Amino acid sequence: MAERGFNDMPHNEFSPEDDAIYMEALAQVKAGLYKGLDFETAGAMISIRDKNLRETVLDDVLKVIIAEEHFAANIPLEQISRKLNVSIERIEKALKEMFEDVERSAVDTFYKDTEHGTEQ
Repeated sequence: MAERGFNDMPHNEFSPEDDAIYMEALAQVKAGLYKGLDFETAGAMISIRDKNLRETVLDDVLKVIIAEEHFAANIPLEQISRKLNVSIERIEKALKEMFEDVERSAVDTFYKDTEHGTEQ
């Protein structure tokens, strides 16, 4: 998978076909949000037949939006929740998953670097 910026970062378990579906879905949801739709309505516009892939894509899209809005633009989670019409609990769950992903990635990288003798 090609290197990308955080805003375009697909889920690391996607096949190339699923990656293309993911990028299309991300663009469609973001376009819907730009037009003023809430998250669920914008998400309903994507057509992914595989239910698990659809849920994974929408979860990841929500995480990308949180990263862009909360971390990059300093918008409070409550405001994002209202703007997207998504419960604050769902936002907080996604945020928790994001931190767990970062932690897991950091630990994996540490152990890979240690095994290869590249630790700092």
